[in-house]
Amino acid sequence: MEGKIVNIQEFKAVGMTYFGDNQNGEIPGLWEAFNKHYKDIKQKSKSMRFYGICDGEMDSEGRFHYTACAEVDSFEDVPQFMETKVVQSGKYVVYTYAGAIKDLGGFYENIFSQWLPASGYEMDCRPQLELYDERFMRNGEFDIYIPIK
Repeated sequence: MEGKIVNIQEFKAVGMTYFGDNQNGEIPGLWEAFNKHYKDIKQKSKSMRFYGICDGEMDSEGRFHYTACAEVDSFEDVPQFMETKVVQSGKYVVYTYAGAIKDLGGFYENIFSQWLPASGYEMDCRPQLELYDERFMRNGEFDIYIPIK
C-alpha cells in the first residue's frame, strides 16, 4: 500500500487526553467519554472533523499521549476538563484504514516497518493524526497521518 503525500494547514482542536500504553483498550473508552461531552465544545468548526492526536515520543514503558478531539475555530469557552491543541502546518504521508479496530496495531506496525521506510521519507517530530470524518460513520474508514520531512 502506498501512502498519499499531503500538506495540511494549521488547525486548532479541543478534546480529552489519555496517557498510557492502551493495553486495556483505554483509547476507545476515551472516545466514549469525549463523545458524551462533545456538545460542551462551543467553537466547533463547520468541517466537523474529529482527530485522534498522538503527540510526543513514546516513553521507555511504551506509554504515549493520545487526544480525542474536534477541530475548532477558536479556543473561546473551552470546557475546564478539556485541553487545547494546535497542529502546525506541514507535510504528511496519509494511509487509509478500513479494517477492524482490533487490527489497527498491525496496520501501524506495517506503516513504520515497511511502508514509511520504502517511501523515501523520514518521520518528522510533529503529531501523528487519525482523521475521523463522515466515512468513519458510514463504513469505519479513517485516515492516518504520519508527519514526514
